[in-house]
Amino acid sequence: MLPGEDGLSLCRDLRARGNVPVIMLTARGEETDRIVGLELGADDYVPKPFNPRELLARVKSVLRRTRSLPENLQPDAASGFRFSGWALDVATRNLTSPDGVVVPLSGTEFSLLRVFLAHANRVLTREQLIDMMLSRDAAPFDRAIDVQVSRLRHRLRDHAREPEIIKTVRGQGYVFAARVEAAG
Repeated sequence: MLPGEDGLSLCRDLRARGNVPVIMLTARGEETDRIVGLELGADDYVPKPFNPRELLARVKSVLRRTRSLPENLQPDAASGFRFSGWALDVATRNLTSPDGVVVPLSGTEFSLLRVFLAHANRVLTREQLIDMMLSRDAAPFDRAIDVQVSRLRHRLRDHAREPEIIKTVRGQGYVFAARVEAAG
């Protein structure tokens, strides 16, 4: 019932052009319509009327399944990194300070640092950080990531008031501002 084109042909066109997730939200709720929509490539099919919370849950579910991060956020396959005199060996999980001391990292700190290193000099939202490092959805106003960033800054001797390595971008998230060299 779209002007000029129907949802089924639109879904077919979207599938032909790429791999963007598609949820059909339609007034056509018959079993045959649902089957055809899914066969044409829809990831989900929601007939009207619908509960907005159910739609939100279905959107989150499709996004979890597709894990469609933009190309510029796909992680690198490096085995190590160097930044600001620091070195991280991904295989052994050893973080070595500029003065040669191995600094212990928790599993969460390692995951967060790995995400930052793989996406250096790009602003990452809290939601993106949580999704990339914990593979879970962020709850509204989820500030747990802020605590982890604070702990990682402490490990990196990055002063909280004037950080040099992990900078806060007000209203957006964080950016790993150091120049990173990948090894391997």
